Amino acid sequence: MLAVRRATLALVTVFLALPGCGGEFPRPAGEAARDTAAETPADPRVVVIRAAALRLEPDYAAPAIVDVPAGALLAVPSDEPAPDAAWVRVATWDDRRGWLPASDVVDAGLWAHYGAAFGGVSPILLRPAYPVEGGRWGVEAPFHSPGLTAASSVWLLGDSTSMARIARIDSIENVCGDDRHRFATTERIVAAVRWPFLDAGVIAAPSGSRPGARPLTVGRLDAEPALVDLAETVAAELAPAGAGPPGAVEWAALGEGAAWAAFSWPVEDVDTGQAQLAAAALFGRRPGGWNPAGTIPLTPSSAEIPTPAWRPISAYATDGAIRPTVLLLEALEYEGAHLDIWIERGGRYVRLYQGYYWGC
Repeated sequence: MLAVRRATLALVTVFLALPGCGGEFPRPAGEAARDTAAETPADPRVVVIRAAALRLEPDYAAPAIVDVPAGALLAVPSDEPAPDAAWVRVATWDDRRGWLPASDVVDAGLWAHYGAAFGGVSPILLRPAYPVEGGRWGVEAPFHSPGLTAASSVWLLGDSTSMARIARIDSIENVCGDDRHRFATTERIVAAVRWPFLDAGVIAAPSGSRPGARPLTVGRLDAEPALVDLAETVAAELAPAGAGPPGAVEWAALGEGAAWAAFSWPVEDVDTGQAQLAAAALFGRRPGGWNPAGTIPLTPSSAEIPTPAWRPISAYATDGAIRPTVLLLEALEYEGAHLDIWIERGGRYVRLYQGYYWGC
């Protein structure tokens, strides 16, 4: 147990020292890391998974106190409970207090768990990878991706986990626009000739120790009646106010013991291009039958029914269970798509990274 505690402390310390992580906010990384190691915090801690503004009140229209970078480690003052589950009250290292959307933070212990599962690197550095022009593997590498350089390697978590050397940092023009996407391209060659080939996507982790996250096979699923009934119950809980059953449901198997269902309700908005409101749910199989395992909340989408808003491309188990806790989802839109990384947090999946948009 002592060894586990030491390993966890070391892991968190590594995260805080990484570029883009909590050690950068708002003091030099080395100073923050020393203080974190020396402190024994009394309040719970959370990690910010998306750069956000700390608000004076729990309202997006409220004045911003300070911008918080992704990876920042913040305290949750126990003497100031949130008014509802949508916001969380946090405090910076110098006790500046404000509000962040609950969907933008993850418990620090859970964050360390995901980091350990992906080789001891900050989960913020995870990226989609897929075949790109010329038969190369491309790893999305937007600016401020310090884990991806021409001098490093990357783990590709496909059917089996393998390491590839990054040959160069390159950019590729979007399929129907003048904008360019920045990639780390690897020396590993793939047979696919489509460009880009999102369906072959996997999660890539910068070089660290060998990731322990276990890839799960994504495939077709003919849902049995008991699972369909359970999905109808969950869909009714996720549905837009006043809506009936979803207009379309798409199923997928995630490994041998988990199922995915994407729900679509027709809700059109000509001004925004919205064609549906979408949600999704995961189910895990236990000896007694199927059980809900997590949801993706209601989200607008421009995809036209019966096309779902999301389609699972890769799935990973990180806790020894058969259910997936990390998802690589293809976000489908009217004229394009992108690959996003989602992580499970307390029965709900939150988006960790939004990928390059391939479309017009």
